[in-house]
Amino acid sequence: MTARGCFCCGRKRCPDLAEGEVSMAWRLGAIPNALGRLALACALLLAASAAPARTPLQLGIFPYLPTATLLATYEPLRRHLADRLKQPVEASTAPNYKAFIKRSLAGEYDLLVMGSGLGRYIETEAGYVPLAVSRRDIRVLLLVDARSKLDGIADLRNGRVATLDPFTVAAQLGSMMLRQGGLDAERDVRFSVVTTPFNAAQAVILGEAEAAVVPTFLLTQLGAGMRERLRVLAESPAIPGIAIYARQGVVLPPHPRLTRLLLDFGSHDEAGRRFVQEAQLDGLRPVQANEFRTNDAFLPEIRRQLARQRD
Repeated sequence: MTARGCFCCGRKRCPDLAEGEVSMAWRLGAIPNALGRLALACALLLAASAAPARTPLQLGIFPYLPTATLLATYEPLRRHLADRLKQPVEASTAPNYKAFIKRSLAGEYDLLVMGSGLGRYIETEAGYVPLAVSRRDIRVLLLVDARSKLDGIADLRNGRVATLDPFTVAAQLGSMMLRQGGLDAERDVRFSVVTTPFNAAQAVILGEAEAAVVPTFLLTQLGAGMRERLRVLAESPAIPGIAIYARQGVVLPPHPRLTRLLLDFGSHDEAGRRFVQEAQLDGLRPVQANEFRTNDAFLPEIRRQLARQRD
């Protein structure tokens, strides 16, 4: 039996059919019965749809906001990555910082979003590569009651300080400020860990703490009545803000291309411009060479906190 040509033109290779269509066209043309051709077409389409889907990339976002708020905020970034990388992307977080660190070190995330302080630890321990960082730097304030007589950091000796999770860069900057002010952060003050910067400021107003460690952006979010009852005792130097990392070894485009993909999203895409504002990133920029090495000062404290929580 001789092989049949294309059912539409009789030629062995039809110029009007794409490569993937030639095989189906020949098979359909080889069946004279219309119902048989329909059955074969359905079978071929089902076989194509049964092909294994690409494994989703895992986007891990550090738990600095309530989970529902966090995932909703970063949904535009997840969609952008899935669209541009032509691969499913799943976003998730962890119940706390310790669990997030553990999952990151275990390589459960292909892409990471986290503060550059904790990110430096993950970078050095697990080989993640920074791709881009927020244009908004991180600074923290030591807030005290507006009516208090506290004049400097040293006056907080034996006082109570409301702060965030010790793994956050805000808490670490706060501890650094206390040390630079002549206090031993472990012995000279009593830390009270709260869940949000607002709770920290509220603790001062309610008399539950003499000072609060909060990011600078909190002041813009407080009502006028609360701001009037607080004053700034000290302000930290700035460090790089929230960064996006890629895990070494995962199948992804080259890192410069990933960086460009992220920068274009934050600058030239309308959904991306809304995202960087809603996420309070103020845009994305490239990471400068060795920029995050300034965060090495936080590594001993991160390791100490991890060791303490293992005990």
